[in-house]
Amino acid sequence: MSAFLGPIHSLMYNRIITMQQVINALAELSKAEGWNANVDNYVIQEFPPIEEVVDLSNIHASLFGMVDGAEKRFAGIVSAIAKENSDRLEKIKATVKSAGESMKIEGVKSPEEACARLQEILLDGMPCDRASMVNQYADGSCEIIRTMDLHSSYFEEAGFDRDLYYQLLKSFVTGLFADSEVKISGDVMHTIAIYM
Repeated sequence: MSAFLGPIHSLMYNRIITMQQVINALAELSKAEGWNANVDNYVIQEFPPIEEVVDLSNIHASLFGMVDGAEKRFAGIVSAIAKENSDRLEKIKATVKSAGESMKIEGVKSPEEACARLQEILLDGMPCDRASMVNQYADGSCEIIRTMDLHSSYFEEAGFDRDLYYQLLKSFVTGLFADSEVKISGDVMHTIAIYM
């Protein structure tokens, strides 16, 4: 592997940062609600430039470790907050949606553009995983199709049903497109259909 950081590596790092911002929002929720959850271990406030955090002698493994860490922190913080009290899940979903709204995707002119912008944000493993593909249709809509599930195992290991990750993802995506003409449908676990 070369010791060059390219655009795909920066894209992956930005996706990791996006997921971390959602994690940080959940930590803030827990503290604001006075929940006695130990959430500080999941928080990362500073994001140094990529060249300071990636091992240039093994970029792929370094980024994979960061992706894995972000997935574990996300499942971990949800578990820390809600495992003993599932009544908190609705507030967690609302906070994840609000986090999406704070990163709102604006100025989208077509479903195809919305699909591309969404794929720049979602952390779906490493590019070599090929965990999703995009289909475009004659009516102008497009669909992100998941070819594999890279997320459920983290939530299952944290003691949750595999569907919870995708419920939270749907909340996040809904927030990303809030107040826009972009509409989404699909179960999000297998497909995200986008149309306008």
